[in-house]
Amino acid sequence: MKDKMNHIRMQSGCPYYDEGKQCWRVRFQDRPDEEGDLLYVASEFIKGGLIYRYNIRQTQKHGINGHAHSFEGVLQAVLNDPDGFTIAGFEPDYSAQEIEMLKSFKEQLKHPPFIEVIEPKA
Repeated sequence: MKDKMNHIRMQSGCPYYDEGKQCWRVRFQDRPDEEGDLLYVASEFIKGGLIYRYNIRQTQKHGINGHAHSFEGVLQAVLNDPDGFTIAGFEPDYSAQEIEMLKSFKEQLKHPPFIEVIEPKA
């Protein structure tokens, strides 16, 4: 049944899973097909999607806002610049649960549980 539904989705222009490429795809009549993870393909399908705005030191320095299209992308930004990361002014982009996770994640990064951080000598 799953394969039949996948075939119907493919033929109708809905997102479907391509077993050969092991990724999600969506076909368009007016532009090239898109492929990738389901979040990306669904966003292309609806011509919209999720956006999480934030700032890190690099974006603030250039006067632009950083953004990600998944919460995982936001977590990557925190890992890359935990001290400079902020969502100040962008709180409506995030659920209360996501905000709490970001606070906890940033705090935990300041105090790694298993290693002693040794600063390089200047």
